[in-house]
Amino acid sequence: MPDTPDAANQPTVRSVERALDILEMLERSDGPLRLVDLSRGTELHAATVLRLVGVLQRRGFVQHDDTGEYRLGVAGLGMAHRYLQSDPLVVRSRPHLQELARTTGLTASLYARSGESRVLAARVDGRDPLRYQLPLGRRLPLLVGAGRTMLAFLPDDERERVLEHASEFRTAGGEVVTPELLRASVDGIRAAGFHISVSERDVGVAAVSVPVLDRERGVVAAVSVLGPDESTTTEMLRGWAPELRRAAHAIALSL
Repeated sequence: MPDTPDAANQPTVRSVERALDILEMLERSDGPLRLVDLSRGTELHAATVLRLVGVLQRRGFVQHDDTGEYRLGVAGLGMAHRYLQSDPLVVRSRPHLQELARTTGLTASLYARSGESRVLAARVDGRDPLRYQLPLGRRLPLLVGAGRTMLAFLPDDERERVLEHASEFRTAGGEVVTPELLRASVDGIRAAGFHISVSERDVGVAAVSVPVLDRERGVVAAVSVLGPDESTTTEMLRGWAPELRRAAHAIALSL
């Protein structure tokens, strides 16, 4: 019996998936990785990893340091630039982020959903930019800040899966968040429609965020405004929540 097209392509598909696993490991890592780290993290034989990173290196997606470690290559930056210039969500959100930053004086940001994490996709600085600016493209968890807003509006089964696997953790400000407290917070965000966070992801940062929902009420992104906590009170942020909801609704309608 002849192979079906799907069967014939399985080795190629597996190689693509393995190469993507390597790229994702390098993207999520805080520093370069050794061959043994990539092999262990992807659960692939070292010879397989070496063959795949060789291809990625020739195409500019991976760099091999003199120390024998691997890091992402410059080719990924070109793809990221093209994404920022062409993605409808990013492109159509910019005018609304600019208006939010102008109206509130705070830094306005858009976080796009990526599986069970979020990625900073667009940002417009306010009148008083923070000393530390989160880089565009940074992947962040769903458990704090605007990520928790996205978590609150995930479909029931996806939200429950994240909550069931969540363990106790500390925010940047040192607050202990148990699974029970996280669940209660998520329920409250879903009821209120917005989330105010203070020193959850970064110390000294206060923010309010709302979800961007598609026509099926699925969450595709979150919009937030943030500023230093010494000059950005929770009362101020609560007052800006309706403005954020209007911006999020306008972004959703534009897609």
